[in-house]
Amino acid sequence: MLAIAQELMTPDEAAKWFRRSLSWLRQQRDLVRAAGAGGQPLYHVQVCRAYIFGRMADLAGDALRRVQLRALAVACGVPEFAPAADPAECACVAALPTCAATPTSGAAPPPGV
Repeated sequence: MLAIAQELMTPDEAAKWFRRSLSWLRQQRDLVRAAGAGGQPLYHVQVCRAYIFGRMADLAGDALRRVQLRALAVACGVPEFAPAADPAECACVAALPTCAATPTSGAAPPPGV
């Protein structure tokens, strides 16, 4: 497995990454959360990218969660643990680079987010 700690963000860093306020970030109920629905959102660069791509593809609910979990599995180097997806979801994640190919400092969100 690859070290993913270098791509984890604090809530403040994640809010800046999304170019939104911390209160906006807290309202995003579809962000994958550690330890289930009531847990802390997982502010990981790849997961946040998958969230944005999924939202742009009009995914919601379980489909949006699967996209984020798949991106995290790929970033961790264990794609075999990624949940199965339908073709629309795959299109959202296929272009995501792995952890090793992504710069860890100064990672910027997609424009217009």
